[in-house]
Amino acid sequence: MAIVPAWMLADGEYVGLGVGEQVTTGLALAVTGTSASASAEPADPPGLRQAGEQPGFTTARGRVECPHDGDGVRAGTVLCAGTWAVVPFAATPLRPGEDVVVSGWLTAEPYLWAADGVLARAVPAGRADWRVARVSCVVDGADPAEIGRLPDEATVDPDAAYLLELVPAD
Repeated sequence: MAIVPAWMLADGEYVGLGVGEQVTTGLALAVTGTSASASAEPADPPGLRQAGEQPGFTTARGRVECPHDGDGVRAGTVLCAGTWAVVPFAATPLRPGEDVVVSGWLTAEPYLWAADGVLARAVPAGRADWRVARVSCVVDGADPAEIGRLPDEATVDPDAAYLLELVPAD
């Protein structure tokens, strides 16, 4: 489950994206907690785990990498968590080569993973083709309400959180 912030819809990103449609994007994690170790391998296998009681809240375990583009320029920081590549937004810098466990809110991220962007070229596995399995809206902490598609710029609720359940495209 990934969050699509209302401002992203207001800017025209993902407008009208609905159940059954495909989208190519990467993911980012707004980190709220971290733990790190210098061990050669994480204690548990790398990957993502989401909390069922908190839509969009995700724990990622993996190795920190700082990929470079074809010219050797650093493209950013990426957490490689098994088959996943996630861009972490952290309060404290994550050091390359560390095994970390980070928790936070997973966001579908069209800007960082833009097809013509340096991060997408440096870490092509960070972008994936997804199919939208479900679209929900949460307002003022209420339970998520299923909606058929994301709203357009004119009807987006600036106080709502929009949730996408993404599954790998066939």
